[in-house]
Amino acid sequence: MLVPALRSSETENHAFPLRQIEGSITPPELFFVRDHFPQPQLSLETWSLRVEGRVARPYTLTFSDLLEQPSKKVEAVLECSGNAPDGSAASNGVWEGVPVSFLLEPAGIKSDAAFLLFEGADSGSLTKGNPPQPYSQIVPLEKCLDSTSLVAFKLNGLFLPKRNGFPARALFPGWYAMDSVKWLRRIVVFGANDRPISFHRSGMDRLYNRVVKTERGPVVTRLSSIQVKSVIASPPPAKKLLAGVHVVWGFAWTGAGSIRDVQLSLDGGGTWFQTKLEGTPAPLRWIRWSYNWTASQGEYVLMSRATDERGNRQPLRRDRNRQDGYELNWCTPVHSTVI
Repeated sequence: MLVPALRSSETENHAFPLRQIEGSITPPELFFVRDHFPQPQLSLETWSLRVEGRVARPYTLTFSDLLEQPSKKVEAVLECSGNAPDGSAASNGVWEGVPVSFLLEPAGIKSDAAFLLFEGADSGSLTKGNPPQPYSQIVPLEKCLDSTSLVAFKLNGLFLPKRNGFPARALFPGWYAMDSVKWLRRIVVFGANDRPISFHRSGMDRLYNRVVKTERGPVVTRLSSIQVKSVIASPPPAKKLLAGVHVVWGFAWTGAGSIRDVQLSLDGGGTWFQTKLEGTPAPLRWIRWSYNWTASQGEYVLMSRATDERGNRQPLRRDRNRQDGYELNWCTPVHSTVI
């Protein structure tokens, strides 16, 4: 069942069961949504995108200007950085937009440019007592110059739905979704020693950090690349199945390279079987996998485990030194009863 549209004064945070997806492309109506602040009211007639900061020629684009730029299509998965190990806050789509690098060319970024701030039209307070600030994220220049990093205006061949960032959003394939700022209205170029006041004043710098306990104290680094992960879409947890052949299937993805293989365990990780990858693995996008299971009566604990081409393997459990709530990619048990 689809969630009804919300009023603009509300935030929207929901996801849909992955088993509702046919094929590998997530329909826009089944895309997960995570809003920090209420969705802004925007129109094609009044929307604009400002490029400024450490550039020689600041300028402003209208939506018509954006459409006239050379565009590119990228199939890529987006995942919420706080997506549960068995969660469905991940979606895969075909995006179309203008590479960020193309938009920086006419502005003429200066030699000391180090990172970009992407600011959305939505605003609010992350903590009580703080004045409202626009939602924004900081992305290193190197990632912004990647040819797949876009200011996207289409999803699966259609203009972006409002809840997915209409009229345009940032898109950084391979990275967690918090950096792909929706309802984009401003790109600001900063130098290495600059401190974006609104970003730090909002408290956004204290979110989306990896915190690892060490003997010398916590080590804090910014989240970026999506960790290798797979999930079981079907059967759902606690499902009672009749003895016989069942297709166990799901999706696997990674931010670094492509998925190499996905294995399935029927006994909670004691024994692993190779699954079938449905299609050719490719960078940035997820891949569907399946396994024909001849099930006899009994209790089973299903788990999937993905490995990418760089050898990164989905862990069986959470790193005990992690002290944050992000990158939740360990293998999750799915309990099944066969009768």
